[in-house]
Order: sequence, then C-alpha cells, then structure tokens
Amino acid sequence: MTDNSKKLRKMATWTVAIFATIFAIVMAVLWVPLFNAGASALVAIGQAVAAGWPIFVVVAVLCIAAFFGYKFYIDRKK
Repeated sequence: MTDNSKKLRKMATWTVAIFATIFAIVMAVLWVPLFNAGASALVAIGQAVAAGWPIFVVVAVLCIAAFFGYKFYIDRKK
C-alpha cells in the first residue's frame, strides 16, 4: 500500500466520521423536541429526517467534495 493510498484511506475515514457525527447531532437536536411534544419514537424519527434532509445533503456534498479535492491534490502532487 503506497503512502498516497494510506492518506486517501485516512481521509475517507475522516469524512465518513464527520458526516456521521453531524448526522447524529442534527438528528438528536431535531428528534428530542418532537419526541417530547408527544409524538411516538418512530413518528418523531420520520419527522426529524424530513426536516433535516437538506442539511444531510449539503453535508454529504461537502464531505464528498473534500475527499475528491484531497484526492485531486494528492494525485497532482506526484
């Protein structure tokens, strides 16, 4: 495994971890008030996903762009 592939693998791990962290935080922030307002757990999850999907899409696009930007940078650095 070359040094560049190790760097890309580490970057992929970081971008997935960042996306998962932001997803968890946004879902928690959106789910708790809905659940406390009297909605059942599954209904609250559905409403939280429906309310947060634009945030999830933006974060996913940013993470993918960061990964491919880094890949381009590493490939160009050769």
